[in-house]
Formats: sequence, structure tokens, C-alpha cells
Amino acid sequence: MDGKRLFIGPKESIKIQESIGADIIFAFDECTSPFANYEYTKKSLIKTHEWAKVCLKTKKSKQALYGIVQGGKFEDLRAESAKFIGTLPFDGFGIGGEFGDDKKTMQKMLKLTNSFLPENKPRHLLGIGHPEDLEPIISEGVETFDCIVPTHYARHGVAFTPKGKLNMKRQTFLDDNNPLDKTCICLACTSYSKAYICHLLRSNEITGLKLLTIHNLTYFNKLVEEIKDNIKAGKL
Repeated sequence: MDGKRLFIGPKESIKIQESIGADIIFAFDECTSPFANYEYTKKSLIKTHEWAKVCLKTKKSKQALYGIVQGGKFEDLRAESAKFIGTLPFDGFGIGGEFGDDKKTMQKMLKLTNSFLPENKPRHLLGIGHPEDLEPIISEGVETFDCIVPTHYARHGVAFTPKGKLNMKRQTFLDDNNPLDKTCICLACTSYSKAYICHLLRSNEITGLKLLTIHNLTYFNKLVEEIKDNIKAGKL
């Protein structure tokens, strides 16, 4: 805001997260670019591992501190990182970075990574969470994950439904008095029509974005609940 140069390293990062008071905080790391080559990723991993040790020494609070596994799309670096981070006294583990060219590669990389992490501590996948991702990543041993998809798409006027994504800014929805999803119990679906939500969005009324956000989060929570039920029933 005032033109000052700011420096944030592992110590500064931990102190900031402690002051915020989050229940779970993460070690300082470098998330490498999808275009990073092997040599760069290797050097980056060395820094991330050194920073992990600094973060553990710096933390003074009772917050849960997660170490982060990196290594990009390279299997040997992923294994190296998981082995190293997995031996440190973190409360849980984050899995971050870029996994490869397609979702099958990501699932394979998750299986490899999780095989080296302690089974008695939680694993969090960073930045992944399209609807089609949820079952594959959970089946590979990921307990929690975060992603901007539900809210990001809502801000662009898109609703997730069992029949696919709906662009609610399209004029055709102005005459549709049905809810976004007849099976959904969220506020948007039980109280408002597609026509009204479309009208709000086309009028640049922020309430439309709020309703889509509520709906998308409900939709994602329902997907996770269904996966949990399948796990309990031995189907996954």
C-alpha cells in the first residue's frame, strides 16, 4: 500500500499464520510451475525441505502445523519429499504442486506419495477439487482438500448440478421457473427459481452470486457425504 518492500520467509509465514489463529497452518514452501524442469524442481525441493525444519522450530502455538510434500510431476522427487517430510514431527501433511498432464497421472502420483506418509496422521490435498476429482483423490487416502471451484464458478455465474454445469447468465433461463436442482435442499433451490437467479446475475446484483455460492457449496458437501456413505458401505 505504501511502496515498501516486504519479505516473507518461513519464520515470517509461521508468525503471520499464528497471529491469524487458524486451526491448521502450513509450512512455508515453493509450489513450482507446471513448466519447471527436473533441475529446477530438485533445487526447489531442497529449499522446501529446509524451510520445513525452520517452520517447526519457529512455531510456538498449539495450532496444527502441516508439512507440505512437493516434487512436481517427477516420481522420484515426490517419493523423496514424502519420505523426508513424513519423518518430521508435523501434525499432518499437505500435498501440493503440479502432478502431471492428466487426472490419471495425478491419482498415480497421490498413491505413490501417500505410500510414504504415516497412516496415523491426516493428509490434505492442496488446490484440487472439481466434482470429478473427489472420489479418486479420497480413494487414494486423502482426508481433506481445498479448492476455489465452488465459489470461483459461482462468481462467474455457474451452478453445479447432477446434470452438469449451468451458466445462469444465459438469457434462456429468464423463462425457467424451475429451481437449479429439484433434489437440492439449499436456500437457493428451495426459495428461488432459475429465472430469478438469472435476472439477478444479468442485473449485476450481488445476491445472485451469493445464492450460487450457497448452492455450489451445498452441492459439493452432498457429493462428499455420498462418498462417505459409500466408504461406510464398503463400496469404496
